Amino acid sequence: MQGSVLAVGEPARRHAGRIIVASLTLAAVVGAVTVLTKETPALYLRQPWRDDPYDVPVSLDFVVLPLLVAIGLLRVQLCRRDKPLPARRLADLLRVAAAALGVCLVTEVAEWVAVALDPYRATWTAVTTWQVVVLAMVTAATIAGCVLVRRAAGVLAPLAHPTAQPDWLADAVALALRATRVLGPYRGWALMVVRGTDVQVVARMRAHPVAAAGLLAVVLALPFVTAKVVLEGYPAPLVLLSFVFVAATLFALVVVVGAYLRVVARRPTPPPAWLFSVVVACTVGAVAFAFHDSLLSEPTVMQLSALYFGAGIAAGTASLALQTLWRRRATRLPADRRR
Repeated sequence: MQGSVLAVGEPARRHAGRIIVASLTLAAVVGAVTVLTKETPALYLRQPWRDDPYDVPVSLDFVVLPLLVAIGLLRVQLCRRDKPLPARRLADLLRVAAAALGVCLVTEVAEWVAVALDPYRATWTAVTTWQVVVLAMVTAATIAGCVLVRRAAGVLAPLAHPTAQPDWLADAVALALRATRVLGPYRGWALMVVRGTDVQVVARMRAHPVAAAGLLAVVLALPFVTAKVVLEGYPAPLVLLSFVFVAATLFALVVVVGAYLRVVARRPTPPPAWLFSVVVACTVGAVAFAFHDSLLSEPTVMQLSALYFGAGIAAGTASLALQTLWRRRATRLPADRRR
């Protein structure tokens, strides 16, 4: 389905473009500050949010924020000032900007909770104070960015139908085709690879988005776990638990963010109940694991595994049961009304 197109010089187009670029830049700055402060001992050891559970969203920012900023900036390359712009493309870019700012805001809220509850406030130094000041500045900027993105998205919403083209995958193929121009004599071979990927890989991603989300989560988790093995010398059982934890958490995040970004066109049927339950299980397991320092004293790998998998399985089972009851109730109501 072809959607609306914004003409060259359209005011709403220029306004939304400035907001997108500013929001992605802010997310990149927040991500860079997060990495810099966490990897610098003189700063990290003076952070009120250095311990779990507050450190969990900070660690996820290492993967999630660069990914969101990268895909947003790449798609921006297809927005040419001298050409008409599909409203769906601009609306999707506003969504990725909102997702990046949302991730920043979640991390900042966790850090403010850590500041409020910090039991080591008496040991604060000037380094701690300056980090809290920076946190206040980026939090204010993030909230302002969220407000601006929401307003711009509201203007474009009537023009950008969810099933309109081009979507994220179509634009990814368009970007790949555009990149082949710089390959000179190898362009013909590159075009063949890109078109083959479109037919063999992208088509399968559209048909099996959940499997694609799982594969992406595994690929993103591997570097993180490898770093733990190389830099911190994790033993094999802890490596396995770390990999499952990171991959499962990223899977839940990819599914939720992917649905919000409309990476795959919305289907007429609702998502299966088991998918929602798996996402709930991954999320609750991650939350429970984040509090392991408070729940367990000197935990072993076995205790950590029991906490993580126990909380996840219990939450997933409860979610599936509640969905089953709700759907049975929904199917009974029309029958009762007919009587």
